[in-house]
Amino acid sequence: MASGLLLMGSLSAHAGGFEQANQSAAAVGLSNAFAATANDASALVYNPSGIAWVSGMNITAGLDVEYRDSSVLLPGVAPNNGIEPNVGYIFATWSPLDSHWSGGVGFAPLYYINNDWGLAFPSTAVNPSGLTKVTVDHATFDVVYAINSDLAIGAGADWYITRANLTQGAKSFRDNDFGGFGGHVSLMWKPAYAWSIGAMLRSGARIDIAGKTADTMSFKLPDQVTFGVAHDFADVWRLETDVKWTRWSALKDMHVKTAGVITQSNALNLRDTFTAMAGLTWTWRPGAQARLGYAYDQGANKSAGFSPVIADQDGHKVSIGTGADIYNMHVDLAYQYTFLKNLTATGSYAGIYRDRRQSLLLSISKTL
Repeated sequence: MASGLLLMGSLSAHAGGFEQANQSAAAVGLSNAFAATANDASALVYNPSGIAWVSGMNITAGLDVEYRDSSVLLPGVAPNNGIEPNVGYIFATWSPLDSHWSGGVGFAPLYYINNDWGLAFPSTAVNPSGLTKVTVDHATFDVVYAINSDLAIGAGADWYITRANLTQGAKSFRDNDFGGFGGHVSLMWKPAYAWSIGAMLRSGARIDIAGKTADTMSFKLPDQVTFGVAHDFADVWRLETDVKWTRWSALKDMHVKTAGVITQSNALNLRDTFTAMAGLTWTWRPGAQARLGYAYDQGANKSAGFSPVIADQDGHKVSIGTGADIYNMHVDLAYQYTFLKNLTATGSYAGIYRDRRQSLLLSISKTL
């Protein structure tokens, strides 16, 4: 057998290998540079304070269709049987015309992995691997106060609903957690004509899953800080740049323990990351936009101690999108291509990892 063969498969992991960053077609068309101009109900994810400028009752719902082609060069060949998720999302906001207050609720998967490396890396006590499927759905509840026509602040609660299914050899863990909670605060400020600034801080949350036996699984979701600046040009062009910091180092492992003893070992060696995003919007006629975006996403995994449980590399994202008013609704469509830099991993999961990704999003917004 050749000393190096290509292992092809589909990995369901977003930036940071876990986060489902794409939550709106309007935002994805700008490579998610949206914190300073979030202007539909999906602002609840990107910057809830933006709903202060979205009058009336608004609903945004959509679908994210994902495809990922990843491979690893190593001695031997075996498939990764994990599948890429297709997810939906829905957000609703209410901003009365005669009030400084706004509110909103939303629901979408925020974290997701589904990898099956059981045939690629034999499961042993030293080198465990197999099925790792973890879904963290996210419900958000927000209140926003407009101090004046140029400044709004917001606060909200995050509720995380987690489903886990991990199998390594004959050992299996499968259960749910409904008690993960966190919070976030946000700000949007328009300091001068044609300028907008947005910021959001989201705290992490501890997830504790107790199985039907003595098995348990616990991990920490990361804290995040996002800051964005946008400027309008000639009334029809808007350029926004955002930076996001994510504290992935808080996610130490995804061990399964039985009576306090590790029975499924999933040690992680993640670093904190920065994501830089830029998006350009052209409003070529009233109610219609064309969008272009680019983002550089720093990978959370280090070469040493790499774990394919959350496989992640440095990546470049290029996006295009469009939006228009159709039949008293606003429809947005976006396509994103992600090129991830090859990563040469050492340790138990040594190999050369290659990754490519495509995303297609459709959002429909309605003002009631």
